[in-house]
Amino acid sequence: MARDVQARLAYLQWQPSYTHTRPYRIGVFAGRRKRNIDRDKTTNLVFHVADHPETIRDIRGLSEAPAFDLDTNGFVYKRCLAPTLTKSYEYSDPQKVNDIFLPECEAILKEHVNGAGEVMIFDWKIRKKKSAKEKRTRNPNLQGFARQVHIDTLLTRDEIGTPLMERIRNHLPEESQHLLSGRVQLIILWRPISGPIEDHPIAVCDGRTLDASKLIESDMIRGNYTGTMLYPQYH
Repeated sequence: MARDVQARLAYLQWQPSYTHTRPYRIGVFAGRRKRNIDRDKTTNLVFHVADHPETIRDIRGLSEAPAFDLDTNGFVYKRCLAPTLTKSYEYSDPQKVNDIFLPECEAILKEHVNGAGEVMIFDWKIRKKKSAKEKRTRNPNLQGFARQVHIDTLLTRDEIGTPLMERIRNHLPEESQHLLSGRVQLIILWRPISGPIEDHPIAVCDGRTLDASKLIESDMIRGNYTGTMLYPQYH
């Protein structure tokens, strides 16, 4: 059965310093991380847990999923077959991911996204609680769980402010002319490895309810590149 919950979410809180210093977070260091590094220097982001709880609706278990739509709401929910790779350690092998998991994801998008004639995946990540060994390996495709409200569609290896069409040219140079002759969409597909998910479920909001004027743009530095993240501002 579906079970709604009340939760107090963490939002980025505006700081006076943001007027002269761009918000930033250093997620992964290039080279060896120094001991006794000043943690305060890795970010100037300040988050605030909301004073009042919000209702998070559990879509699982509903007899009929609401008619969400990518173009209208910004997300859609679909029931799909479980992936062939069901053990988290199997995703430590990029070859298996590329040969087995990603083709399954492409098939899902072709089936459920209206008019999707071609699907090309240029980036993928696995999110899980990292073991001590996994933290030491610093696998760029393995990340922990996000704990703040955010919009991460702009986090790429491209320069800050790069428009979508230019990103396609950067990541898919051979196919870009053909792709850009028609309609293109950048879609993030979240797919559980195994279920049911008992902790750290993903939560999304209807894009129509978001006040774009309250978004704060920040630099996300990972290794040798800088991407961009958007955070709804706490108010």
